[in-house]
Amino acid sequence: MRNLNIFVAPTGNAFMRDIAEWIVEAAAETGRPAMLVADGTPPIDPSTINLVVAPHEFYVLSEFDDATLHQAMHISVPVCTEQPGTPWFDITAIAAHRAPLAIDINEFGVSALRARGIDTRRLRLGGVPSMAAAATDRAVDREIDVVFLGGKTDRRGARLAAMAPTLWNRECDLRLFSFRRPVQRGVPGLVFGADKYRLLANSKILLNIHRDGRRPGYFEWARMIEAMANGCCIVTEPVSGSEPFVDGEHFIATEDLEGAIDDLLDHPEKMGRIGRAAQRAAIDLYPLRNTLSPLLGELDLLRPVVPRPRRLPKHRRHLTVAQQLPLLPAFRANAGLRAQVFHAIRAEAHLQREIDAARCLLRHGSVDHIERVETSAYSAATPTVTVLVTLFDYAHLVIETLDSIVASEGVQFEVIIVDDHSTDEGREVVKAYLAAHPDLPMVLLGCDANGGLASARNLAFSRARAEYVMVMDADNLVFPNAFAKLAAALDDDPTAAFAYSTLEEFGVLPGVRSSMAWHVPWLCEANYIDAQAMLRKSAWERIGGYRCDDDLVFGWEDWELWLRLANEGEHGVHVPQMLGRYRTQETSMITTTNLVADHMIRHLHDLYPNLPW
Repeated sequence: MRNLNIFVAPTGNAFMRDIAEWIVEAAAETGRPAMLVADGTPPIDPSTINLVVAPHEFYVLSEFDDATLHQAMHISVPVCTEQPGTPWFDITAIAAHRAPLAIDINEFGVSALRARGIDTRRLRLGGVPSMAAAATDRAVDREIDVVFLGGKTDRRGARLAAMAPTLWNRECDLRLFSFRRPVQRGVPGLVFGADKYRLLANSKILLNIHRDGRRPGYFEWARMIEAMANGCCIVTEPVSGSEPFVDGEHFIATEDLEGAIDDLLDHPEKMGRIGRAAQRAAIDLYPLRNTLSPLLGELDLLRPVVPRPRRLPKHRRHLTVAQQLPLLPAFRANAGLRAQVFHAIRAEAHLQREIDAARCLLRHGSVDHIERVETSAYSAATPTVTVLVTLFDYAHLVIETLDSIVASEGVQFEVIIVDDHSTDEGREVVKAYLAAHPDLPMVLLGCDANGGLASARNLAFSRARAEYVMVMDADNLVFPNAFAKLAAALDDDPTAAFAYSTLEEFGVLPGVRSSMAWHVPWLCEANYIDAQAMLRKSAWERIGGYRCDDDLVFGWEDWELWLRLANEGEHGVHVPQMLGRYRTQETSMITTTNLVADHMIRHLHDLYPNLPW
């Protein structure tokens, strides 16, 4: 019996390290010495078996020269974890071609590798004792109704958005992450190892949505096994290759995810029965040690051929680090013309504001004249949350927004609507709404000169009477529990500057946004946090409010605010539930910002050079 070394990339995804740790644990159960290695390469040692988990990461991210990695490919066995048809699988196949043997955790991967002429074995994943350390027989009294764990893709976002009517009033924990870079332990919002098992043990249902729409669906073995081991009932889109686990007995596979979730939560005895059957199957009937042991026995007899050392030309050395040559700069056609158009649009906007200001001065004797209309309930209200709504030319949508706000439950709130000199009848529409709801604390601030979005928000903040201020645009919506959930998140984290939740995107393009936890490196890549958030008024005051009169943050006022908070060491807290709705439309101010996005990003770099760009 040979010792077992299991290698992972030191900077790879922590999900892969979890799988490697399962193999170490299962090997130990069979009495075989096994060790996880995250800081070296496979040795030339006939007394050891070398497995490389996630070779698509190990051979790309490891900081070793080509000759070292070339040798490693020949003396180790790759454990493939990725789905056929992805670029990660293609990288895996390159490494597997040089290996004496390959292993895949899914039968589809085995077939795809064999079709490429690679001798491949199947390692069917199963449970290990550490997975179930936090598991109990509980089903009904688990605190989380639905948990989702997965990378963010357009398809997953659209499917989750469609489920918003089912999920908004359930206790959900929707944890998505970015594929832009490997995710490691310590990234906010993501859980690994024992933390993940505790989360699953406290969840009634694991919702599984496939990365893409290919059929038959890929059985996500790692995610499924760890959920089963914790008695968490799985609801997934249709899958293939799940044997020996059986649809209807160990999990539910269906196109009607919403109906299955409602049925299970309404019939906890059925949910508990499936969860218990899955746990027994994963831990007792089909544990990982049962499939790992005979596979390692076969590898005991395998003697890989060590490649003859070869000296690479000087220009070929160390090419694998960070993957070869730097990318070419992004192509931006007609950059000069795009800049001219942007500046012309902004100049026109500034001129219109000057005209507005002049007319306001002539009519009212001041450029800052504001028409104020309030309900009879406004003056005596003592709100814990101020909801600010900025309005500009959304007369046809603002009533729907206000209706969603006044349906809110669980907090005392006031509503401040700032009309930024709309050119439609929006102000009159809001006046009529206030007249029809005298018992609700609401006030309209009608600016008679347009000041822009940042100025309108700052005005509302300055008049807010509550410490918690919810920012909303006049075309977006909230679910009834949104304000109470976000306020509770700020109560639970007194150091947080703001709280935000996942939003359902509806309209032209369905999906989700604001769906990932606060993580400054992600924030420096792109703004993934929408303006629809609940801020502490004291935090707004500390940093001086939204940035005004800066054309190079036009349309990105919320991103600039988040970056400024990050620069000051502040942070936001994410509530991983769909508590609001973001309307996607054909056109918006974002279209204008795209004209000179490169210049605007450089401007943000200059404003906050110490952030991890």
